[in-house]
Amino acid sequence: MTKVLVIGGGIAGYCAALAARRDRADVTIVARAPGATALYAGGMEIVDDLESILQSNHHPLTRLGMDGVGLAAELDNAISTLQLALGKEGLKFSGAWRNRGLYADIHGIARPANLVPDSVAPGELGSLSGKRVAVIGVPEVGDYDAASTAEALKELHGVEAFAEDISIADLPQGASLTDLYGRRAPTPRARGAAIAYPPGFTNLPDDGFELLASPPSPHGWRLQQAISLGAVKAEVSSFETAGGRVTGARTAARTFHADAFVLATGRHIGGGLRAGRITREPLLGLGVFHDGAPASRAATRMHHLKYLDPGEEMRLGVMTDKHLHPLNEDGTVPYANLYAAGAMLGGYDYAGPCGFGVPILTGWLAGRFAARQNAAAQALRASSA
Repeated sequence: MTKVLVIGGGIAGYCAALAARRDRADVTIVARAPGATALYAGGMEIVDDLESILQSNHHPLTRLGMDGVGLAAELDNAISTLQLALGKEGLKFSGAWRNRGLYADIHGIARPANLVPDSVAPGELGSLSGKRVAVIGVPEVGDYDAASTAEALKELHGVEAFAEDISIADLPQGASLTDLYGRRAPTPRARGAAIAYPPGFTNLPDDGFELLASPPSPHGWRLQQAISLGAVKAEVSSFETAGGRVTGARTAARTFHADAFVLATGRHIGGGLRAGRITREPLLGLGVFHDGAPASRAATRMHHLKYLDPGEEMRLGVMTDKHLHPLNEDGTVPYANLYAAGAMLGGYDYAGPCGFGVPILTGWLAGRFAARQNAAAQALRASSA
């Protein structure tokens, strides 16, 4: 019997599986389809300022009940394990959650990030200061203009950038950036310059780097491919419950039984939350909160808030206790062996400076808590045998 079942194939589910397996649990991941993780642009924002986060009562990291030192230690463990695991899948990352760099996207706009793929890291804008940078263009590609990118790098960031077009004969006119995915990087004529490539090329030269992308993103595809290995492709449609515990997760083909369950189903793209007049959690009817209050009790207010600021919708989500048990609307824990992690949690803006930090850390801790739940269940069975 599967001991820990992780529902969700994004970065939170992957980190939950890493942590649970590290604690010697038997883990199965069930994933419906790629979620928002596949859309990431190439730079992971982990955490901006832990101390300011701890001033927000309803932030998912604040609700863990740890101080800044404890959160920092857990982030160190989670990030190092994640980088090691992704490296084994052939996707190496550079950076650290304590340091933040600026990296240019395909439009030459600076984007902050703590962790980036090794193929992006040499393009940190601070390191390009005083260097010549050849921005590679492909005339056949219609949704990317290397000359505009080079001009933005020069005007906005003081980088000595210039465009160099390289034609790819077998590309049709009007091709898109996605058509570059998996192709070998062309060699430019320029010498003695760093080389900025649009994302998707492979076998970059030593002095080359990739720009960040916009969705659909080759960076996102690579990450999703790396974290999806070993996952069972299926959609959980409902759960079996008994005595305040989840006992099984039903899919079309079978029911998965486990001692502990980690719900990491994301937000609207992943299906973890379902929007409507009132946003709800569709599988178990868990409480959905905004600013610490049940969203169902403030439907009219939420409608007005979303009209004034559409970003308010992004702060809706499930709320958890300090062990990441999701709560009912009345604040009680409905299932002792259920844990929630990732973008489905409310209280923060997942498109902001904690966009990857919350999924990584809550996934990591949910996996650890689930593995301990598994050990307790095994001990209970042994004592009653």
